[in-house]
Amino acid sequence: MKRVIEEQLQLEKEREAELQTIFREEAKKVWEKREEEWEREKVARDRLMNEVLAGRQRQIQEKMELNRRAQEESVKYREQLIRELEEAKELTRREKEQEKELQTARRQELEAQVTERRLQEQEEQERQREEEEEERSLRQRCEELVQQEAKRMAERGYRSRVGSSAQIHTSP
Repeated sequence: MKRVIEEQLQLEKEREAELQTIFREEAKKVWEKREEEWEREKVARDRLMNEVLAGRQRQIQEKMELNRRAQEESVKYREQLIRELEEAKELTRREKEQEKELQTARRQELEAQVTERRLQEQEEQERQREEEEEERSLRQRCEELVQQEAKRMAERGYRSRVGSSAQIHTSP
C-alpha cells in the first residue's frame, strides 16, 4: 500500500510537473500571443499616428499655401492700389499743368489783345496827328498861297476885291 501510495504520489508529482510544463507552455503561448497583439496594436498606433501627423502636416501645408496665396493677392492688390494712386497723381499733375498752360495762354492772348489794341490806338492817334498835321500844313500852304496871290494881285493893282472876285468865280 505504501508502494501504491508512493507510486501515486510519484504519478501526481509527474502529473503536476507535466501540468506545470503545460501551464508554462500555455503561459508562454498566451504571453507570445499578447506580445504579438501588443506589437500589432503598436504598429496600428504608429500607422494611425503617422496618418494623423501626415494629415496634420497636409493641413499645415494647405494653410501655408493659402496664406502664401493670400499674401500674394494682398501684395498684388497693394501694388495695384499704388499704381492707381500714382496714375491718379500723374493725371492730376497733368491736369494742373494743362490748366496752368491754358491760363498762361489766355493771359498771353489777353496781353496780345491789349498790346494790339494799344498799337491800334497809337496808330490811330499817329494817323490823326498826321492828318491834323497834313491839314494844318495844307491850311498853312493855302494861306501862304492866298497871301502870295494877294500880294501879286496887290502888286498888279487889285485891291481887296478878293472877296468879290471869289463870288464872281463861284457864281455861274
